[in-house]
Amino acid sequence: MRKKPKTLGRFLTKKYITTSLLLLGLLYILAFVAQLLSVGTNKIALELCAETIVKSDYRKIDTAILEDVGGWLEILDENNDVIYTKGTVAEKKAHYSQKQLLEMDGLQSVIRRKVYKIGPSTLSLNDKGSPYIATFAPFKGRDGREYLCIAKIPQGSILGTLEPTFSKFRSSVFFSIIKELIIILIPVVLIFIFCLKRYSKSVKEHIVAPNTVLINGLRTIKNGDFSKKIHLNAEYEYVEIEDSFNHMAKQLEEADRQRASYEKERQLLFANMAHDLRTPITTIQGSAKAVADGLVSQDKLNQTMTTIIKKSDHMNELVNRLLVFSKLESPDYQLQRLSLDVSEMIREALLDQLETAEKNQIEWLVDLPEEPLEIIGDPVELRRVFDNLIGNSIHHNPAGTIVQIQLTSFRNQVIFEIKDNGAPISKELQEHLFDPFVSGDSSRTTKNGSGLGLAISKKIVEMHGGKILFKELNEQEKMFQVLLFL
Repeated sequence: MRKKPKTLGRFLTKKYITTSLLLLGLLYILAFVAQLLSVGTNKIALELCAETIVKSDYRKIDTAILEDVGGWLEILDENNDVIYTKGTVAEKKAHYSQKQLLEMDGLQSVIRRKVYKIGPSTLSLNDKGSPYIATFAPFKGRDGREYLCIAKIPQGSILGTLEPTFSKFRSSVFFSIIKELIIILIPVVLIFIFCLKRYSKSVKEHIVAPNTVLINGLRTIKNGDFSKKIHLNAEYEYVEIEDSFNHMAKQLEEADRQRASYEKERQLLFANMAHDLRTPITTIQGSAKAVADGLVSQDKLNQTMTTIIKKSDHMNELVNRLLVFSKLESPDYQLQRLSLDVSEMIREALLDQLETAEKNQIEWLVDLPEEPLEIIGDPVELRRVFDNLIGNSIHHNPAGTIVQIQLTSFRNQVIFEIKDNGAPISKELQEHLFDPFVSGDSSRTTKNGSGLGLAISKKIVEMHGGKILFKELNEQEKMFQVLLFL
């Protein structure tokens, strides 16, 4: 037989039953001990009995305790005449008949009294009759005569009950008592069962149900569905769990989306890298084989070797950029932050590419501030950004293009803008312009670029806490903008 799993609901219900039974047992023990301590004649009550306090010299009898409960002492002679009283006499008598004496008998008064037990407590109701009970003690006085000592007490000053014990279990009275106990126990058991059901229902609604929802949510997350959101509809602690779970699910969903995006980007990276390397390799391989086979004439040999060198340089540039991109993607890479003058750095980049710009017939309009604009950054990496943007304006635009280069400061920012009226970039390419292996040339087979420059520039600028943006100003003009903090 399969063993039932240990659920929280069963555990709490079991604890409720065991705790309730233990509590009932403790209450019963306490009631038993209380009744046990209350059983028997109280020592103070003995001081109220005539037999205890009586003395042959009745004038010296101590009635202090008797008076405390509102009682008094009476001494009767052989004719039942009252010859002496002591205490607070509430009912003056000169003579008692035999009937009157019997009516005051303490035992009969206790037996006739209605006493209801509620655990260790009792509720006593006096029946209609004599308002006083009495105990009697015959004694011989100092004069040798016979007297009767009566200790008289108000009914309300004494609480007591007498319970018979039965030696036979088959006694009809015994069965009557058992029947009464069963009648009392039935509603107690029913109330206990009702409370247990209410408790079980409460546990199910407030603990088991939220846990079930939480477990189902965790199973869904485990199966890879991170879009799962839960609503526990429970107390404050579960509200915190709900918020934490939904926040975790959202983060996992975002992480999974980023992972898929990175995986797609990685696959695209390798595919484009293979594509960009294959073209120059094919050219180099074909040209080298033609030279080796003697198919290239002497007058075209220099041109062929120039092509091989050019394609080799392109491959070298691509590999170098791949190494830079891989380095920047590494979480262990740290920038070498130094104080540098951005204005001077851009001047140096422009001077390095001035000859190429003149060769490609690109006109520059430069607006750089005379005073230094200093920021904290990596000079090597930031120089790579400016070289790439300036180089793109030269290599990706036709002859006659006007390129405007401007560096300004606004509040706590340095703003570098490079604007031109050259070749437009299609809307489709604009959306992925900063992705790896995306080039302004959609053919992907030309020598215009590796498609990694802008991706590298974006990574470097963001590592410095800045932004790089592309803006299409109108149909003739486009602009790249770099924002860096002072």
